[in-house]
Amino acid sequence: MQRWLKLSKYLARQGVEVFVVTVDPEKATYPLRDEGLLEDVDPRITVVRTSTSELFRAYKKATGKKSVPFSGFSGEDARPMLKEHVARFVRGNILVPDARKGWNRFAFEAASELIKNHDVRHWITTSPPHSTQLIGKRLQEAFGIHWTADFRDPWTDIYYYRKFYPTALTRWYERRLERSVFSGCDALISVSPSWSKLYVSKGATPADKVMTITNGFDAEDFAELDPTRPEKFTITYAGTLAAQYPVAHFVAALNRLEFPLHLRVIGSWDARSKADLEQCGSHVTLEFVTYVPKKELNASLVRSHLMLFLLPGVASATGHVPGKLFDYLGGGNPILGLGPVAGDAAAIIKNAEAGKVFAYEDQQGMIDFLQAMYKEQAPRLDPEKVALYERQEQAQQVLKAIFK
Repeated sequence: MQRWLKLSKYLARQGVEVFVVTVDPEKATYPLRDEGLLEDVDPRITVVRTSTSELFRAYKKATGKKSVPFSGFSGEDARPMLKEHVARFVRGNILVPDARKGWNRFAFEAASELIKNHDVRHWITTSPPHSTQLIGKRLQEAFGIHWTADFRDPWTDIYYYRKFYPTALTRWYERRLERSVFSGCDALISVSPSWSKLYVSKGATPADKVMTITNGFDAEDFAELDPTRPEKFTITYAGTLAAQYPVAHFVAALNRLEFPLHLRVIGSWDARSKADLEQCGSHVTLEFVTYVPKKELNASLVRSHLMLFLLPGVASATGHVPGKLFDYLGGGNPILGLGPVAGDAAAIIKNAEAGKVFAYEDQQGMIDFLQAMYKEQAPRLDPEKVALYERQEQAQQVLKAIFK
């Protein structure tokens, strides 16, 4: 959501007439809402909010959960109960491609009116939820508009796809849907080089219609923040933390350090990850903070010494470049990354001279890096080195992807 909230703002500033079709927040169910982000909607943007039909309220009732699932099931235990298994199976095999597909008919009707009344010629659909891509496909077929499909995450290759227990028939059907989008769109935007190659291999042809535009950060979000750091050396992790992020080696590395530090986790986590982190020694103080508004989160990023960046311990993680990496770059503090050392995220961190990435089991590498950062008081990043990832620059890249 923040990707296009920011990109649309800078597209509007560059003179593009922007229309946004989205769901009425009172009609949909989300894990979290941050009303403060509405301040980023440029007044020149026309926003159309529609009704929707979804089944997440039924999910909450059936499972006894107070909210809908986070991505990657970070809010759930590593060993889900039977009713959660059943809910996942229904989600993965009945609500295909996802539980948000009930919005499509409302979105299509609203988009159709905009196309007819304002002569809109270019339409962008962004996912997940991947059912949204089917709206773009239908608009292209009905009106002949130029359709750009933006993928913030893979579809059937996302690391938690198998947690929905898709049957062989479901996998066949969903891959067919996926291929129809890859082959049918006029342009495709991916968030990482590895995933761009993946989409080409799965039918996004010709290859030159695929363009990589990573996530980024809005420099305005950090411009007025007080950069004063706390007295105790502070490491901050922001985002989701699930069983696919094996933190045990990181904890072992922290326990071999001889200086006091503070480890702050902001977001959502599962019971196993929390228990692993709680094995830290007495020289490490732990702080777990549930979701906070974006403004507060940005302040916490700036007022840290070091950022902890984790990628899931799965094969597809080489192409995983989540949005929080760029918020870290915007916050201006060095990054300790754990995950594929030859992955796309590691390349970005290296090119921006923003820190270092280690394999999860490389405890000595983590220790040496942490000791160096403590000794040097974690020097802040060079703004010129991270400027490539500012949203303002990326809005220009969006226009190139559409009009090339």
